[in-house]
Amino acid sequence: MNNTEGINNVFLGASSGVTNQYSSNNTFVGAQAGRQNTDGEFNVFLGASAGVSNATGGSNTMLGAFAGQFNTDGGGSVLVGYAAGLINNASASTFLGTYAGYNNTSGSGNAFVGYQAGYENTTGSNNTFMGNDVGVSGNTGSHNTFIGNSAGHDNVSGAQNTFIGSRAGFKSRSGANTLIGYNAGLNNTDGGFNTFIGVQAGLSNTTGSSNLMIGVNAGSANQSGSANFFVGDNAGGQNTTGGFNVYLGTNAGNGVGVNGSNNVAIGFESGRTNSGGNTNTYLGFRADAGAAGLTNATAIGANARVTTSNALVLGNNVNVGIGTTAPATRLEVASGTGGISGLRFTNLTSANSGVMNASKFLTVDGSGNVVLANYVNGARLPDAANAAGESLWQLNGQHLQNTAGGKVIIGNHVGKIPTGYKLFVEDGILTERVKVAVRNSSDWSDFVFAPTYRLRPLAEVEQFIRTNRHLPGVPSAAEVMKDGVDVGKMDAKLLEKVEETMLYVIQLKHEVDQLRRQNHKLQQTVKRLRKR
Repeated sequence: MNNTEGINNVFLGASSGVTNQYSSNNTFVGAQAGRQNTDGEFNVFLGASAGVSNATGGSNTMLGAFAGQFNTDGGGSVLVGYAAGLINNASASTFLGTYAGYNNTSGSGNAFVGYQAGYENTTGSNNTFMGNDVGVSGNTGSHNTFIGNSAGHDNVSGAQNTFIGSRAGFKSRSGANTLIGYNAGLNNTDGGFNTFIGVQAGLSNTTGSSNLMIGVNAGSANQSGSANFFVGDNAGGQNTTGGFNVYLGTNAGNGVGVNGSNNVAIGFESGRTNSGGNTNTYLGFRADAGAAGLTNATAIGANARVTTSNALVLGNNVNVGIGTTAPATRLEVASGTGGISGLRFTNLTSANSGVMNASKFLTVDGSGNVVLANYVNGARLPDAANAAGESLWQLNGQHLQNTAGGKVIIGNHVGKIPTGYKLFVEDGILTERVKVAVRNSSDWSDFVFAPTYRLRPLAEVEQFIRTNRHLPGVPSAAEVMKDGVDVGKMDAKLLEKVEETMLYVIQLKHEVDQLRRQNHKLQQTVKRLRKR
């Protein structure tokens, strides 16, 4: 009615564009569509009262009854759906769906797609919500990505979250969480810095923070436990408050009462009976505790069991080889050099006094087996008659040293004496502690983060897993059962796989970021096409 200088305008509907005087290139269709427009240009308003309050905002697309009804000067927005962006006055917004971005006022750079997506958002910016009722309660949180039905439903002010999957992060109110999968982190309220990937991963978590849980139902019962690392279906499935645990493998650490802290369980169904246990380590297929309430206990090997605290158990009815790949007794040590055992007692030398007087002692037979002997059966006495034999040993400070650089063989049936070892023992060695040293930095897994490191494509990894049933570079169950586990190398290899997992996560993030940029470009292209 009042248009005087505006050109290239299309106004269709009662009171549509009635206030427009100077603005050009607008299309208003519907009763009162663009009614208050004065200076806004390049707008498309379609629907009853669509953009009715817009005065100076330009380059907007509002489709649907009451879409962008109270926008006055916000520009560059796309609002599609009944009451989409009803009171929006921000710029660069994309709301698609009935009531999408309904209460948004000044939050900019948001993309809400779905029924009531971002309904309560007011000032939060740079959010992406896709799905029905996604982020419906949020009002000030920014930099969030919620995809899936009701994902991030209760988030109000939490920022920097990524929730993907139906009801992922439904109750979450905190920030810096990555929850991917159906019901992933469903009950999380105040826990932050969590990564839950898998159906119902971290389902019950409420306040636990800094957790990584990957796999179907991984850590599903966890509530307040923090700094846990669960990878595998049902891994850590019944942990509620325990923290600083590492469970790798399907059902690892998943058992009644397994709710302790500082535990490591690596292998299929390992650590499932670690009820009330803390600071324990279980490595291998179903390696586990044989009693409740253990502390500082370690079981290594398939089906290995430890039943007392402060103990280390190697294997389940297996022979342990040091320097040999085919141990024939409970403990077989091969140094690689004939006449050298490869075994050394640091705190027990010839300088020590005997604790009892007896003629019985341990020695080795012709095969290297450790046997019980006595003087009557041919042992040497330290006298002039055998001084030459005694001269093979000397005290070096507090240490007993073999002057000929020879080896120590305990037992008469040590079949192999490989080089590089000084102690050979038959039947077994019982010790309270084993420490594996790394010779140099190249034996550790930091090379994964080198620029030249070749990271296998996920498709290649998937094909390998389907074919071989285990990760590339990791020994199969059959190989472990046959050859055992080199603890140092296995720890390095497992760390390598963890670091590769982190690189895959980073790759996925880059791909998501690229998709966002592409989406933004497509939106811009759509806008330009609509202007033509």
